[in-house]
Amino acid sequence: MRRRPRRQPPYRPSRTSQRLYVRLASQHVALLKFLLEARDNLALPTVVDRFAAVVRLLYAPEAAAQVEAFVRDFATMCPEVAVCLRPGPFPVANEAPLD
Repeated sequence: MRRRPRRQPPYRPSRTSQRLYVRLASQHVALLKFLLEARDNLALPTVVDRFAAVVRLLYAPEAAAQVEAFVRDFATMCPEVAVCLRPGPFPVANEAPLD
């Protein structure tokens, strides 16, 4: 029995991801998550500090401009939103060779 050839993904996945740490009011964390899901999962939100309401946004480098625009738009709705840390790109864990 012959195996089917492995289907190639429609795009080449990134080898790195970018992070953005955002501080906001704790009652707006669910709204942030809801709006990110509405934008086709633009970024992956993770609560880093639940007492200070710091959320890490993990996103592909190609979507950096869209995430920045999203955070600016979100800050107009919730004025207490502030970017508290913007580290550089880091390699993705469990990275598989692409060739």
